Formats: sequence, C-alpha cells, structure tokens
Amino acid sequence: MWRTVTVHPDHHVAFGQALSSVPATTCPPGTRLEIRGDRELVRLYRRSELVKVHTRLPRGGRVSDPDDYPRERTAYALRAPDRIIRQAMALGPGIGAFAERLLEGPLPWAKLRQGQKLLRLAERYTPQRLDQACARALSLDLIDVRRLERILVLALEEEPDSPLAEHQPAPLAARFLRPGGAFDHRQLRLPEEARR
Repeated sequence: MWRTVTVHPDHHVAFGQALSSVPATTCPPGTRLEIRGDRELVRLYRRSELVKVHTRLPRGGRVSDPDDYPRERTAYALRAPDRIIRQAMALGPGIGAFAERLLEGPLPWAKLRQGQKLLRLAERYTPQRLDQACARALSLDLIDVRRLERILVLALEEEPDSPLAEHQPAPLAARFLRPGGAFDHRQLRLPEEARR
C-alpha cells in the first residue's frame, strides 16, 4: 500500500497510526514522501529514492532514530529531559521520581510532551496534590501521565491503598467443597435411563 505523507515539524511521519522518524538532512519538515508499508517494514521514499526503513510498529507506536534529528536539536533534545526532571524535583520528591521513571530509557525525548504535561498538571492541580498522585502511581508501577491525570480528576490521590493488593481469598464454605474425584470425567457414571 503506497501513500503520500508530509514530514511533521518533529521530523516524524505518521503511517498506520504509528510515528517513524526521517533524516532531517534529506527530508526537512514539510517534505512530501511516498511511504510503503507491509506487515514487517515501513519504507520511506523521496522522488522514488529510498530514504529510510523502519520496522513496522503497532498502532500508537513511535520509532525515533537519534541520527535523524539535526545536530543542534539532538543536543537540545538530550538536555531537555534533564531540565524537565530538575523542574519536577523542585515541585516535589514524588513528582521528580515519576519524571525520572517517565523519561528513562534510550530515547527520552520521545516522551518530552508527557514530561511537559506532567509539569502543567502541577499548575492545574497544585504541586502537593500532584506529588501525592505521583507517589500513588509509583506505588502501583503506573507510569502514564494520562492515567496520573485521571487520579487527580477523580481525587484518588488521598485514598488508602487498594485492599485488593493485600486481599487473600476467603475459604469456601463447606457446601462448595468437592472431593478430587468429582472433577475426573473419566469416572462419570450416567444414570440408568441415560445409558439406554
């Protein structure tokens, strides 16, 4: 399947609801590219010349090659996560820890927008509430800014931890207990009427 796409200002193109980076040196933002995708690969062409090949990602995925960014922006993108983490640490220890977990990995600039949204949540909901919500999200190993915002919208940051984490199954009443042979269908005996 061939399609024509335009390079976005963040040096990515969209295909199959996933984002793939393109080299800024040969394809600056606004460049029209032909894109072809199959089950495994996405190939990008400019004037019938192959520019880039990426593995195909599922919907919502994003693949970014650091060599595709302009040199001046690559340096900025690598520093920007540190700046967001420093600002988050200044707002509270829970927010800082959440920002560190959010921006860890080999391509931290791929989550810069989420990091910026995290900082904006402190303006909207106060740093104290956001710090509590971040601590709760970290205790549940939930590293997603949209779900963190949902915690704030529903005011769940102050609720005690869910009892499901410590829940032990209650023993069944004696009337539900069966001997082990009751579950063995090889020994199932049919009534006399059913055998005829």
